[in-house]
Amino acid sequence: MFKTEQQMSLMFEKFLKANFGNAYLKECQGLFGVPDFVFYDKQKQAVSIISFELKLKNWKKAAKQAFRYKSFSNISYVVLCSKSANVALNNIALFEKYNIGLAKFDTDSDFEILYKPELSTPYSDNLNQKLVQTISSSRKKSKNIETLVR
Repeated sequence: MFKTEQQMSLMFEKFLKANFGNAYLKECQGLFGVPDFVFYDKQKQAVSIISFELKLKNWKKAAKQAFRYKSFSNISYVVLCSKSANVALNNIALFEKYNIGLAKFDTDSDFEILYKPELSTPYSDNLNQKLVQTISSSRKKSKNIETLVR
């Protein structure tokens, strides 16, 4: 079990880099909220954006934040420690209704997707384009994005 969200974030960043590449931003400012991680995949003319909100306990707050991130993201995930994820799983209908991903992550760097959302169009074209412009010159590479998308 993680002692702090900072500890969880550091381990999740290592996991993200090892499994999905280094195409991400950490605590991206200036959007509708501050997601813990924004992962992106650039393919020719298209950019897919996946936001992650990490929480140790408060899955309801995380779900609200993740919903806000859909304003600029194609997919948004709530990532919880195993114990909290089990409580959130009892409310999986909320994640399905709002198309928010749910995953659990623990100190062994075990990552399990409990609900995989569908790729969708961000609610705000302006915020999405602001983020796309931020990452457009990046040469960072992503991999295994299909793991995160239904």
